[in-house]
Amino acid sequence: MNVSQKLFISQKECFDAIIRSVIYDIKKSTGKAKQLRQLQGFSYQRTMANGVRTTTTISEVTPNEVYQFETATSVNKHITTYSIVATSETTCEVTYNEKMESDKTMRKLNDMIVGFLFGFFRKKRARNLLRAIEQSVINESKAKKTKAETEAKIEG
Repeated sequence: MNVSQKLFISQKECFDAIIRSVIYDIKKSTGKAKQLRQLQGFSYQRTMANGVRTTTTISEVTPNEVYQFETATSVNKHITTYSIVATSETTCEVTYNEKMESDKTMRKLNDMIVGFLFGFFRKKRARNLLRAIEQSVINESKAKKTKAETEAKIEG
């Protein structure tokens, strides 16, 4: 599944928002605080909302451009990639790619059928995720601006 979306935030802002989320997830799952330079190759286990135990491995981190991770369960592996390209100083195009790999033939067939049947909903979920990243950055920027204006009034 491949979804591309133009976001009205900079390439760096988008990448930073994704990485903040990743670092939060790692801290929540492992109790360990990680920095950007420590992420590539890092693996950790977590329990998904449906109770399935997974192993997540961060396979690629290219600052401001690519974030890729693999989530492995006992039956398959999901490879998720965020590719971010600047379209201007204040906008970017994000491509969200999700691929599923399975070992067994029946599992592959099942994954194809489920992917086809639920593809629309998965694409919609991916678009909503990208919009949520954009909105989070915009809201954070507004909050910082409001705080700075308030502090300026207090000082003035």
